[in-house]
Amino acid sequence: MKHTTLQFLTILTLGVALTACGPKKTDSTEIAKEANDEKFDTKASEKDADFVADAVAGNYAEIKMAELAKTRSANTEVQAIAAMLVDDHTKVLTELKDFATQRGISIPLEEKDDAKEKMNDLSKQDAKDFDKQWCKTMTEKHEKTIKDFESTYDKTEDTTLKEWINQTLPSLKTHLDKLNTCEKNLKS
Repeated sequence: MKHTTLQFLTILTLGVALTACGPKKTDSTEIAKEANDEKFDTKASEKDADFVADAVAGNYAEIKMAELAKTRSANTEVQAIAAMLVDDHTKVLTELKDFATQRGISIPLEEKDDAKEKMNDLSKQDAKDFDKQWCKTMTEKHEKTIKDFESTYDKTEDTTLKEWINQTLPSLKTHLDKLNTCEKNLKS
């Protein structure tokens, strides 16, 4: 009986240990979203918090990708756009962090894992292809960001968030216009 009880306790301990050591989430955006899901009572508040968490992660990525272009690109147009993106997205990131603090929203500490992979891929591009690939990537990111901002603007009931989105969208659209122009110039 003692032997069976000992085996049972060993198996139970091993099972608990394996479960505890299972795959852990490392994407800080997902961790922040889970914290927000537990924190907020309404779906609307959760969705707004998820938007803020995604926007924070997106701004971290934009800043890091722009910093990469500032160091890797020899093209003056790419460097100028990258400098603008660093400045503008740093300002937006600060505003988002302040908003999150005021609302008790958990936010990520860095960009999403897929953005890290994209930056890694970009950093491996040779000089000739880097500018084209960077412009293409940043154009796609801005198109998605604008779509997400517009969608949240239409759905949120939070007037402060709605006002902030309305003030931020023109800058994002300017970025997209400059990136589209740069992408066309690099093709010619």
